[in-house]
Amino acid sequence: MNKKNSKYIIGLTLIEVLIGIVITTIMMAAMYTSYNVVNKSYSRVSEKAKISKSSRDLVSMLMRDIRMAGFKYYAGTYEIEKFADDTTASCTAPGLTLPKVSYLVFDSGFNITADSHNPVVIRRNVQGAGSTTTGGAGEICCDQIQIVYEDFNQNHLLQPFKKYKITYFADQTGTDKIIRPDGSEGTIIRYGVYKKISSWKQERASLTDCNFPTSGSWVETCPECTSAPVLVRDHIEDMEFIPFDENGIVIKNASGKFPAPELSDMRDKLYDIRGVDVRLTFRSKNHFFREGIARITTGLSGRDASNPDRYLRDSVIVSVHTRNIGGEAF
Repeated sequence: MNKKNSKYIIGLTLIEVLIGIVITTIMMAAMYTSYNVVNKSYSRVSEKAKISKSSRDLVSMLMRDIRMAGFKYYAGTYEIEKFADDTTASCTAPGLTLPKVSYLVFDSGFNITADSHNPVVIRRNVQGAGSTTTGGAGEICCDQIQIVYEDFNQNHLLQPFKKYKITYFADQTGTDKIIRPDGSEGTIIRYGVYKKISSWKQERASLTDCNFPTSGSWVETCPECTSAPVLVRDHIEDMEFIPFDENGIVIKNASGKFPAPELSDMRDKLYDIRGVDVRLTFRSKNHFFREGIARITTGLSGRDASNPDRYLRDSVIVSVHTRNIGGEAF
C-alpha cells in the first residue's frame, strides 16, 4: 500500500473505541435505572389495584345482601293458582291453597341464638360463624354480620317459600412476616373473609302430605347453601359494621354492643335498623413500603390501629340502606 495514501483510509482508533464503550455503558446503566424505577412503580400501582378490586368486589356482595335483609315474598294470583294446579294430582282438588304471605315460622332467637330469623344481627369483634367465638386478647379484627331474607321457588312443591341466612365473618388463614422499624423480624396474623349460606327447612314430608308444616330448622344442605364456610377474600385487616336508625344515630348499648337476640337490653332495637355503615380494610400481600414506620389505620368507631410494618393498607367505606326493614325509607 502506498504510504502517502494511507492517511485517507477510514478507521477507528483505540481511543475512539473506548469512548464508544463508555458512552454505551452509561446509556445502558441509565436505561436499567429507568426500567427499575418504572418496574417498582408498576408493582406498587398493581398492588394498590389488587387491594381496590378486592374491596369493590366484596363491598358489592355485602351491599346486595344487606339491602335484601328482611325481604318478605308475597305470592301473587299466578303463583297461588299454579301451586294449586301442581298439587291437585297428589291432594284433593282443587289442590293446596298457597297462602299469600309466607307460612314459614319466625324464630326470634331469644331462646336459642342460632335459630334467629332477625333480618340483621351485627356482633363486634367476633371471629368465626358462631355468636360467641371471639378473637384473642388485644385483637380487633373483625365484626360479624348475619342477614336473613325470604325468597320463592314455585317449582319446589314441598316448600315454595324460602328463607336464607347469610353470615359474613373473619377467621385466621395464616401468618405473615413483618419487618419492624428497628429492622427486626416478626409475624402477624392473617385474616380472611368467609361467607356462609344456610336455608330454613320447613318442607312437607311428601307430595301426598297435604298440610303445611309448622316447624323447621336451619340447614346447609340446599343447592344454594354452603356445606362449609367459603373463603371470599384473604388479607382482610379489619371489617366493621355499624347499624344506625332513621335519624342516623348509631344503635348500641352502654357497652358499645349492637342489637342481637342474645342481648336482652337490645332485642327491642333489632327492627330499628335503617342502614349499616360498612368499612373494609385490606392489606397488601407483599411488602409495599421501604421503611417499617408506624402507620395509622382509622376506624369508624374509634377502632384505630397502628401498624409498624411495610405493608400497604387501604380502606373502603359505604353506607347501605336496609330498605326492607321498617316499611319506609329514610
